[in-house]
Amino acid sequence: MSEKETDQSRNIGVRLAEIPARLDQLLGYSSPCSCGVNHSVELRRVTIRPGAIDDLVEFTKDVGQRLSICVAADRVTWQVAGERVSKLLGSDGHATGTCILPDGAGGRPHADEKTLAMVESALVGADLGLAVGSGTVNDLVKLASFRLGIPYQVVATAPSMNGYTSAIAAVMLRGVKRTVDCHQPMAVIADLDILRAAPSELAAAGLGDLESKPTATADFRLAGKLRGAYYCPAPERVVLGAEARVAEAAADIGRGDPQSLALLTEALLLSGISMKLAGTSSPASGGEHLISHFWDMCAGDESRVEGLHGAQVGVATIVCATLYEALQKIDPDRIDVERIMASWPTGAEISDKLGRRHGKRTDEVRAEYLKKHLEPDELQNELLQIRSGWSDLWSFVGEPLRRAESVREILAAGRAPTTVAQIGLSVDHLRRAYLAAREIRGRFTVLDLAAELGVLEHLREEILESSGCLSGA
Repeated sequence: MSEKETDQSRNIGVRLAEIPARLDQLLGYSSPCSCGVNHSVELRRVTIRPGAIDDLVEFTKDVGQRLSICVAADRVTWQVAGERVSKLLGSDGHATGTCILPDGAGGRPHADEKTLAMVESALVGADLGLAVGSGTVNDLVKLASFRLGIPYQVVATAPSMNGYTSAIAAVMLRGVKRTVDCHQPMAVIADLDILRAAPSELAAAGLGDLESKPTATADFRLAGKLRGAYYCPAPERVVLGAEARVAEAAADIGRGDPQSLALLTEALLLSGISMKLAGTSSPASGGEHLISHFWDMCAGDESRVEGLHGAQVGVATIVCATLYEALQKIDPDRIDVERIMASWPTGAEISDKLGRRHGKRTDEVRAEYLKKHLEPDELQNELLQIRSGWSDLWSFVGEPLRRAESVREILAAGRAPTTVAQIGLSVDHLRRAYLAAREIRGRFTVLDLAAELGVLEHLREEILESSGCLSGA
């Protein structure tokens, strides 16, 4: 472990001042922390109400007068709000251009390198980028505006994911799904009249995204505890509090209750903010997100359309929660360090395995995977640490977890998918992702812990069957 990692690992258990959990108190928030990070929020304005689109003109004045603004939308979101947004800004003296993202597979745009280049080109010369849409539109405008050094705002069109307020963008780069650092929007306009009109499966996807936060937070703690990765408890209160409030309202969200949709929207924005506060996506993205990303990466090869991010994440969360429960039941005295080390893959075996699982993406995947792969002596030390500190590990890592059964019930109450069949995937898709997803990113998650304990593959059928995610597939 490096000196930096050792210093970071000491942050675990440090008592820190509480970051405010209310959305209005977090706007523009900045505070140094004993973890060494200045927890800060660039976001300055948020409105969540019926008719909120009318606040856009006032919010844009924070940037300036008579601006050159590029309004980016897809074919659907242009009709939903983009055209109206352009007219509102034009009537206030701004010069507006448009960037309509082209449809990809499935009749909707994709966050890939080609589309990113198109958006970046459209933003050249603009004073402000304005995203009108949800996941893909927001991510592309966020990253393109960041690269060009101009601010951006977003008009949300669905309560479907937490990326509106994060400082990362999820983009397919060289065939591998990556999360790339960028900036937050200056403002988020969430018009409840627009959000209520969105298809109900988009709100269900938002619920699925939020229900991943307990397992993601557990992974955040796990990586800090075992690997000395950066960890700070301060942002947890923001994201876990948001998740808890939405979990209680899941059934109302499923019925499309207006107040509950507002609650869901606020929680998604808070979840995104928690990632900015932490300076990493870890509090809100763990092994369950890797499974979803793996499915996305394989979609083009299989001539299928990428599924809704949050819907996939929700199903994968049940799997990761089930795996966590199984690992907690292991008797630490039965962790056979010598046997595990004897079966630990060599460099040649790793290359062969990654080649079989990832094909043309192997080089990209290998570079990420090797960031966390341990050499035999490192593995031995970590396994001995795990075995001797078993109770402490689980009292710390297990604290934020929800039981898999509870996650399933919450998703079902909100009419969100709980099986692979409900997200258009097969049993084989889940079986492959369960083993391969951990390899696409250097982040340490519960999937890696299971692999190090020598049980990831051994427990696969038991975990997938117990999760209930294969039901009806």
